[in-house]
Amino acid sequence: MAALVELAATEIWSQEPCWYIGEFNRPAPDSQGVRRYQTITVIRNDKRVKFNRDLGDARLFGEEFQLICGVPRKGGGEALYTVEEALQMARDMNHMPPTKIEPRPKNWNKIFWDNIEERNLWKRGASIFGPQYRKQRNT
Repeated sequence: MAALVELAATEIWSQEPCWYIGEFNRPAPDSQGVRRYQTITVIRNDKRVKFNRDLGDARLFGEEFQLICGVPRKGGGEALYTVEEALQMARDMNHMPPTKIEPRPKNWNKIFWDNIEERNLWKRGASIFGPQYRKQRNT
């Protein structure tokens, strides 16, 4: 069971149960750029222990992310991964950025003719009003 109090740690071991891992871009202490910081929370002696480290220049990494590696339960929780497994997942996320899905162009002609109301108005020659009350069709 993990307590609600988080302590700071100077070192962690690879076989410890990992509760959380996250990587964030923060300003450098000397205000000379943006750095990437990694936060790892492990469960040690039924307490959450937080470990922070500077990974380097933020331009060398992908998007910021958070991995929740533990399941909270009443009064505590359970860690699902070890630190080694969580760090491997973090490395994979940095090396393989998410794929960008490009939307396909819409076929506006087909959309218009599939819309029954618009088609019937067009056949009757009825006027409709578009943005800014501009007349689109004459009667």
